[in-house]
Amino acid sequence: MTQPEFPPPAGAQPGAPGAQPVATSKKPRTGWIIGGAVLVLLLSFGGCGALLATTDDGDKPQPGSAALSATPTGSATTTAPTTVAAAPTTNPPAPLPVYATPTKNDFKLKVKILRKQCFGSAGCNVTYRIDVTYTGDGDLDPSKTYEVTYQVKGAEDPIINTFEVTGDSASVQQEEMASTRRSGDKLTAVVTDVSEF
Repeated sequence: MTQPEFPPPAGAQPGAPGAQPVATSKKPRTGWIIGGAVLVLLLSFGGCGALLATTDDGDKPQPGSAALSATPTGSATTTAPTTVAAAPTTNPPAPLPVYATPTKNDFKLKVKILRKQCFGSAGCNVTYRIDVTYTGDGDLDPSKTYEVTYQVKGAEDPIINTFEVTGDSASVQQEEMASTRRSGDKLTAVVTDVSEF
């Protein structure tokens, strides 16, 4: 390696006796050389890495890499990965509940005897309550009230009364009274009409 030549200092004659070269600060060049070598290596291995990342046994592109596809002329071209925007997820509105409309055949009534006072063969005074069972298909609308008319049979005189049904609850009288002709007579109840309030 040859030493660079520097101009002589001011006032000195080149080649004059006693003239000495001026000392200059010399920057080391090894940093540039090492940096250049690292850059060459990175570029070389980076190209190989990109080639390896785009091919595998299943011919499927790796995530985040571009897929290679063959053109009819036999040259390979790079296609950009396609992204599909997902449709915004919205929950469909909940379907409104469907409620049944009760009919007189949807109720089963039972006469529950609470007290009974009999007078030999002359008959009895009976205190009773109506137990209601809804047997219809589907639930009843809790925001609607239905009036159910029923008749009690087996008493001396027919008894007609009503109760209300709202949703899954019925409002019945706690006690009702009837008189029977004989002590063996049984009271039964049937629904005769259902109407919405």
